[in-house]
Amino acid sequence: MGEEGGVPVIITYEGREYSFEVDRIDVTEWRELKRKYKMTPKQFEAGVSEADPDAMTFLYWIMLRQNGQAAPALTLGDHLKPDIVGLNNGLSEAAGDDPDEPEAEPDPTKASGSTPTSPAPPSPPVPVLAGGGSLTG
Repeated sequence: MGEEGGVPVIITYEGREYSFEVDRIDVTEWRELKRKYKMTPKQFEAGVSEADPDAMTFLYWIMLRQNGQAAPALTLGDHLKPDIVGLNNGLSEAAGDDPDEPEAEPDPTKASGSTPTSPAPPSPPVPVLAGGGSLTG
């Protein structure tokens, strides 16, 4: 998600562009994630790449906060109802993946003799800390 050196990712969601930086998530916000959803930063990273509803709700809450769209009284919780698929598509597009683009067909000239399988759908980008390391280190 966050680019190297703290460069924000621009996520297009519901017709708006939002800047998002993992490096700007402060300890109070991480603690709120832990309190509400029992999720660590590593679990958040994994959850975002799996489009986990709790991880995506935290991402949505942080995205609103970082862009001045959330009143200070807006709390993290189940009352927030982001469009998980739409937000996941926005993340994929921010990473340069087009979720609407069909997967390329395998090259039959490079068949390995095994039964062809469908490739996994692209995962959204995962949070990256300043200096290029991911949250998982």
